[in-house]
Amino acid sequence: MVLRFVAMTVVLLAIVLGSASVIAGDGTPTPPPSVTVEPERIAIAPDLFARQIRDDVIVFTHEFPWAANSMLVVITDDAMVLVDTPYTPEATGTLVAWAREHFGQRDLVAINTGFHVDNLGGNAALIEQGIPVYGSDATVDLLAERGEKTRATLLGWLRGPANRRFYEAHAAIPYVPPDHVFSLEDGLELAFDGATVAVYFPGASHTRDNVVVYFPAQRVLFGGCMILAGDSAGNTADADMDAWPDSVRRLKQFECDVLVPGHGDRYDPGLLDHTLALLAEEADR
Repeated sequence: MVLRFVAMTVVLLAIVLGSASVIAGDGTPTPPPSVTVEPERIAIAPDLFARQIRDDVIVFTHEFPWAANSMLVVITDDAMVLVDTPYTPEATGTLVAWAREHFGQRDLVAINTGFHVDNLGGNAALIEQGIPVYGSDATVDLLAERGEKTRATLLGWLRGPANRRFYEAHAAIPYVPPDHVFSLEDGLELAFDGATVAVYFPGASHTRDNVVVYFPAQRVLFGGCMILAGDSAGNTADADMDAWPDSVRRLKQFECDVLVPGHGDRYDPGLLDHTLALLAEEADR
């Protein structure tokens, strides 16, 4: 199957519109108009689909049952990087098989941006295949300390016959930490034949360990769950609401054309101001 490249006019329009925010009289940004980039949805499995944002950038969304994003970037002729995983090892295995079918047997490296299941639920499948999975020391610690508490919260949301399939699956997901651990405060830089990938911790946000991943050659930033594309802050059980806005502001140092959130189908840099506006609304409640 040949993937269709998203017309750059659509992407550029989304970037221009998404970057425009409104400043209220008190200086607080308000959410810019909703901008959605809608490249073709390519079905991979019943709950898993891909969107080709650019020829070398694929966003995968696993709806299980909530939609959560991971991202694959083709770095060189020999290497690919997967940021975050689908919720389950099964869906992650399907993603890897699809990626290898479409991009060949390149070396694959994975990065977890946090300890929640939508960041690392598929680690078991990756590690079983010998794929290195990078994550911070804080992610390892928080997974051990709070992993089962977050599972209990999710299962509480999934009670009832309508969600039985999801309940049983989430109850059985093995919470496996990354097997290549770096210091949260130091971050990480990976090099691939001259191309680099930077993992950066801007401060606490959606969780105390959420990192972002920057691809300078592609001008792509994976902001993950600290970047909001909807109309609320979502699950804030592990959030530092006071630190979150400043952490988002620190991301403005990165020059990017594509910004991928942990949830949602909007991928433009205007999401930074959109996130700040939503957090300001949360603070006023």
